[in-house]
Amino acid sequence: MKQQTRVFRLLVLLLGAMALGAWAGTFEAMSTSGILDEDGTTPLKGNVMQMHGDLVQLIWTGPDGQIDDPDSLGRPTDDDSLLGTTFIGYGYPFEPDQGKFSVIWTHDLLTTGNVVYIRAWNDSTVVYGTRTYYGNSDLYTLASGFDSHDFRTFGMTRSVSTPVELAAFTATALPGVNEINWTTQSETNNLGFHLLRSTSPHGERMQINDKLIEGAVNSQIRHDYNFKDYKIEDKVVYYYWLADIALDGQINYNGPKTAVAVAKPSEYLLAQNYPNPFNPSTSISYTLKDNGMVKLAIYNIRGQLIRLLINQNQMAGQYNQEWDGRDESGIVVPTGTYIYSLEINGFKAVRRMTMAK
Repeated sequence: MKQQTRVFRLLVLLLGAMALGAWAGTFEAMSTSGILDEDGTTPLKGNVMQMHGDLVQLIWTGPDGQIDDPDSLGRPTDDDSLLGTTFIGYGYPFEPDQGKFSVIWTHDLLTTGNVVYIRAWNDSTVVYGTRTYYGNSDLYTLASGFDSHDFRTFGMTRSVSTPVELAAFTATALPGVNEINWTTQSETNNLGFHLLRSTSPHGERMQINDKLIEGAVNSQIRHDYNFKDYKIEDKVVYYYWLADIALDGQINYNGPKTAVAVAKPSEYLLAQNYPNPFNPSTSISYTLKDNGMVKLAIYNIRGQLIRLLINQNQMAGQYNQEWDGRDESGIVVPTGTYIYSLEINGFKAVRRMTMAK
């Protein structure tokens, strides 16, 4: 059923592009996991049948590729341009109150290389001359004039000055650990940070740092932060939020960012090269259960070093290393049998391989 729905969407995209000509681009924007209100847990709501509810805008960043704040009436400013507007619930008639939407827009600015983003408002009408809350998705660079992208989950933020100007926030899955990194461009009265985690975009969020991660308080220079989450289970999707806390107690939430946990290997392993025999090159796979200094070397059958492929620190995980069949001088080795060796943290393994011409 999902595949049929996807095919139907693509057909609509194609027909729309053909009907409007080569000068207009067609783009399907969606959020399949739901946009959250300012509390970071409540999905935005919509009533598409009555054409009101929480508002969604598709915006082009303009030539500078940067998000500019809107004015009090919700209009893009500076070089940003509004490409389309819809309501939460559009395209998802059976889940109008789950922060989801799916809509196809066509515009002559939806062309390859242009950068767009979604801006969400918690009300489609202007109240007392202003909209109070809004949030922006991550930026997306159009891969073609006939494109589709899922903006998934992002949270709303107050339209007021926040203590932190966040330049980057990422969650990366590494063997046995999810690494969270963020960078601030500036900090104003920023006390510090908390990291929160959940296994679903709308589930209960638990703080994972034992104590406050201290901020720079007041700074106009770049600061990089890092946190490692070791309490993870293999193949589980984790959602992370970054909370920055101002000196006056104001809390601003960023995220979520997702990472699919990868289990740490349980043993060291040196696999048989592939292909074997080989000509002119082959791939050597190995597994590291711990971080350490790795030495991967090629020897002839007399035990003489032919090529040192790896001689550096590496993290636990699985690796593939190509050997092009050449020695340290760049000369192709002759036909024959060779030995390759893996050494790390007192572990050593050797295997044989054959160069065949």
